[in-house]
Amino acid sequence: MFAAALPGIAAAAGAGVAAALLWLLVLPRLLEPVTGEGKRPYADLATAPLAVVVAGLAAAGVGLAWARLPLVQQPVWVVLSILGVLLAAVDGLTTWIPAAATRWGWLVMAAGAALTVPLGASWTDAGRAVAGGLAAGGLYGLVWLLTRGGFGFGDVRFMPLIGAAAASTSWTLWSSALLLGSLLAVAHGLWRQVRRTGGMHPWAPSLLAGAYAALLVLP
Repeated sequence: MFAAALPGIAAAAGAGVAAALLWLLVLPRLLEPVTGEGKRPYADLATAPLAVVVAGLAAAGVGLAWARLPLVQQPVWVVLSILGVLLAAVDGLTTWIPAAATRWGWLVMAAGAALTVPLGASWTDAGRAVAGGLAAGGLYGLVWLLTRGGFGFGDVRFMPLIGAAAASTSWTLWSSALLLGSLLAVAHGLWRQVRRTGGMHPWAPSLLAGAYAALLVLP
């Protein structure tokens, strides 16, 4: 049984190392937003303790995906577990999601979707991942417009990563991930109001948690 778990353990460990290296080496080099006066600089986040936390979260994400999904779906969830965790952590600590890094994340996620094909997925499955990413971004973009910017546009850019990974499994998981993520984000916002916590409300950590909650309760 332990031998069967070794690939998953190795994948989780590799994701953790990759996340830590990206956190320490890439994060300090990100350009600060021109309208982000007063935010915590990205470079200040590149500390060893935070890198360890991010590495642990990325490894946990890959471990959960490995336990719940077949090998063919792992590439997109590895991307989400590394880049999704990194972006969500930055949002949680600064309430800003780096735009350039998110756009690079789209490209890496698309590559992950394409990589599922050599592993046994059909091009229809890979296309569903791309469609899920576009649909998630479009849906949140519409809500952003209707609420007149009720949340940051960075969350709109972030959603294609979640949508692509979830849709690669099924549209049922896609809808569950978006629903649970939205509910967690609203609950977090209400909790902040009860505590009278000022400032912007970071949505990305809750949105990402919703994807893994949906994966956890997947039949």
